[in-house]
Amino acid sequence: MNHFFHRCLIYFTGLFVLSLGVVLMIKSNVGIAPWDALNVALSQRIGLTIGSWVFLVGGVLIFVNSFIKRSTPNLGGFIPILIIGSFVDLLNLKILHFMKIHVYVPPWILFFGGLSVLALGIAIYLRASFPSVPNDELMLAITARTGWKINVTNTIGEAAAFILALLLKGPIGIGSVIVVLCLGLLVGVFDQLLHKMGMTRSAYSKELSQ
Repeated sequence: MNHFFHRCLIYFTGLFVLSLGVVLMIKSNVGIAPWDALNVALSQRIGLTIGSWVFLVGGVLIFVNSFIKRSTPNLGGFIPILIIGSFVDLLNLKILHFMKIHVYVPPWILFFGGLSVLALGIAIYLRASFPSVPNDELMLAITARTGWKINVTNTIGEAAAFILALLLKGPIGIGSVIVVLCLGLLVGVFDQLLHKMGMTRSAYSKELSQ
């Protein structure tokens, strides 16, 4: 039971840190990760909160992943998107909204801080070996289906989200390109640091850092 509680703590901590990174980059206004840009674009065009779209888009991806893998949907994937969606709305609409953090921190410092926090959150939550975020599962699904390397399938997934966000006039910018190019590398760096601190690496993070 203590081991399970420890894994839950790691999982929730990682997802919270991940969500904080997302919100910091949103507030930087210099471009954000393609999937997050898609969620922001849908929120601006249709309504509902960004966190709600994290859940809805993630839900669609769960069934897309199932189709690609030709298997039953991984319903456990609803757990992380529900948690992340809640954290994103809490941070974006409540905590950081009242702080007006963009007034005090230069945009690019805020962006790179958010990108680093996002990468750290991913490296942490994967260690719990609980259900992963559906867009991460998308990479694994395409890899399992095609045999291509994880960095190639990651680019395919990010490119699809990039195009959709661009069509919907989401907050795509130079920062979005930086995320696509650097996020995997940063996850690998934090993965190594956490490993040196005594935290076991996940199989997924080993692949992502290659």
